[in-house]
Amino acid sequence: MEAPVIGVNVPGGVSMGGLEDALRQITQDGWQAAELNLDCCPLILGGVVQTPVVEYVKSVLDAFPLHYTAHASYGLDLKRREDAQLHRQVLLSSIAVCGTLGIDRFNCHYEEYSHDRQMERQFRERIGEAAALGQTLGVAVNVENIEVEDYRYALDTVAALGHPNCGMTLDLGHLWIAANHFHFDYLEAVGECARYVRHVHLNDNQGRFEPMRVENKHLYNTLSKSTRFPFGQGDVHIPPFWGTAPLGEAIGILRAAGYSGIWLCEYYSHLFHPLNSQIRQRVLSEILARS
Repeated sequence: MEAPVIGVNVPGGVSMGGLEDALRQITQDGWQAAELNLDCCPLILGGVVQTPVVEYVKSVLDAFPLHYTAHASYGLDLKRREDAQLHRQVLLSSIAVCGTLGIDRFNCHYEEYSHDRQMERQFRERIGEAAALGQTLGVAVNVENIEVEDYRYALDTVAALGHPNCGMTLDLGHLWIAANHFHFDYLEAVGECARYVRHVHLNDNQGRFEPMRVENKHLYNTLSKSTRFPFGQGDVHIPPFWGTAPLGEAIGILRAAGYSGIWLCEYYSHLFHPLNSQIRQRVLSEILARS
């Protein structure tokens, strides 16, 4: 197998003016890849690509020797009835932005099962559209499992589409919370997903489902880290191997299945700034130990 490529997400809240410093720090810490959430800069306004912003961001990205991936805006909801066409436009504009920026993979959350066949069909159709557009622009589209839903919904979406440009982003931290809440075997789930996995998010937690994430997501998003970290509430996104998820075993399953993509460490890296280099080294050691 090729040497593993290990990356980290660009910290949330980074503005256009702070992007260069963030990428410089990521490079200095030894990461080889960086994942950009597309809502960190006004790349898209009202569904329309903002060319001056894209050009500026591209000039910043090009200044660093990193492999870039992208995450959809957290506001994107492909199951909406209201403003459905606007969300479709934001999705397709996101793929276009990735193509221009030289980003070769785009991750989109599955979100909660809607119990509405029409909405589920709409979601699948939108992902299919994005995959088709991405195929022409060199941008793979990946559906990510979430922590408050059974992973099989994301997996089934990818399998049913059967599109060569659509795979799965397996978030191993999300999967741990879901496994404890929905009572399925974590490692069996990793094995079931492995053949469809095209991207991996590595982060950790205590496996504690937080009901507020479903009951009142807006309030959940306001919880401070001083609340969520000490008590391990929900999807805390701490560094890999700092929680209770059996990440080493999961990595071994993916390696055995032939996964050779990016291992993207998606945690609140700006809060662990002095330790990021050793966090990266620990992840590298764990991956190599399971080669």
